[in-house]
Amino acid sequence: MSDRVQRWAFIVASAGVIALVGYLTMEQANGRGKVRRDPEAVATPSASASAPEPAASASASATPSPEPELGDGGISLFNTLLDDAGAMPSGAPRAVRVGVVLVQFAGAEGASSTARSKADALKHARELLEQARTDFKAAVKAGDSGSAEDIGRMPRGVLERSTEVAIFSLPAGEVSEPIETPRGYWIVKRIE
Repeated sequence: MSDRVQRWAFIVASAGVIALVGYLTMEQANGRGKVRRDPEAVATPSASASAPEPAASASASATPSPEPELGDGGISLFNTLLDDAGAMPSGAPRAVRVGVVLVQFAGAEGASSTARSKADALKHARELLEQARTDFKAAVKAGDSGSAEDIGRMPRGVLERSTEVAIFSLPAGEVSEPIETPRGYWIVKRIE
């Protein structure tokens, strides 16, 4: 894609975000942006029963929770989501070639039923990190199934945002700290 097309795509996307924020702000200013809870509007099994249950009557007499408001039109939520994910460095490439040492833990995607606990996995990943810095090939062999010296080129937009920022922020030839992903802990070496 040429620089000119990218520039126009960025301008159009930015205008869309600005329009959305403006719309949300106007909705809030007009009073339509408030989220209201109407306990009578929600149908519950106890409401349809002939005799109310004690728990249902206790919850009905409880003090209602304060109504959440979007005082800033949702801007603070939008900024929080961006901050949580981190920012991609301005000079980051569009794709990187990486190798991965995988350390799975119980509950991770694709982990076996005998996978180690999350705490043990992090401890093992930190041990493998020292090895990965000096001999990445040996660390890959010591890692769990799914580890590879070279998984190929990884374009932006494939991984979770926080994982992607960590990987694309690495200088070529460097090894990352353990990164928690849905599949387990990753120790990543950026090849190029």
